[in-house]
Order: sequence, then C-alpha cells, then structure tokens
Amino acid sequence: MTGNMTTYITKVNKACDDLDFVSARVLIETNLLKLSDAKYYRLLNTSARVLIKHVLANRQTQQECTKLSRADMLTINKINEYCSNFDIAMLKRTLKNSFELVQRSDVMPLLNNDAKIILDNMGALLGAHQVHNKNTYQTRSG
Repeated sequence: MTGNMTTYITKVNKACDDLDFVSARVLIETNLLKLSDAKYYRLLNTSARVLIKHVLANRQTQQECTKLSRADMLTINKINEYCSNFDIAMLKRTLKNSFELVQRSDVMPLLNNDAKIILDNMGALLGAHQVHNKNTYQTRSG
C-alpha cells in the first residue's frame, strides 16, 4: 500500500471518529475509486464504510435521474395543455413520441390534475393506474 493512501485512510477514519462527516465525505468523494477497492475498503472504520455506501448510492440515483431537457419541458407543457382543453387526438399523437417521458417519476409533479386523471384513465401512467385501481377496490370492499 502506498504511503499516500495510508495517510488518506487515516484522515478519513479520524474525520469519521470526530463526527466531521462533511470533511470525510469530501475526502471520500475525491478518491472514491481507490477507497471502494476491497484492499483499502477493509481498512476503513464502520462509519467511513457506511459513508462510502451512502456516497455510492447517491451517485447511482443521480445517474439514473437525468435532468429534463427544454424539449421535455415543452412536451410536458403541451400534454398539460391538451389535457386541459380535452384534445385527446393531439394528446395521443404527443404520447406516441414521448411515452417514456410520462413514465418518469420526476415528471409526475409537473403534470396538472387534468393530465394526471386523463393519463391515468388512458393507462399511460402505468404505476399510478395500478395504484388507482387498487384504491378503488379497497374502498368498494371496505
């Protein structure tokens, strides 16, 4: 093991022991690849290991959740407009090209109530449609 990594691991462990997780996270993020390697990972204390797992999990969720482009935002606005005006023909044309966009979890808060109801009843919101049917069944039987 290089002397540099030994110093680095010592600093991370000390920062975690002192409950200085901000400094520890900065140290971990700057050298994440080496610290997540098994031979260095086992030298970290428990708090540092948990922090590395947290940093890796955050990184994966950030990669999965890409930002919406301007074109995506315009499409969402058009979907809201078509649903408010009850223009189903244009809505279907728009959904044909952007069905995956409507399925994203970060798009749901951007849809207005009309769009949520219409898309749910059309079956375009796959997860929301299943939840809606489940709740309807529970209220009828309950």
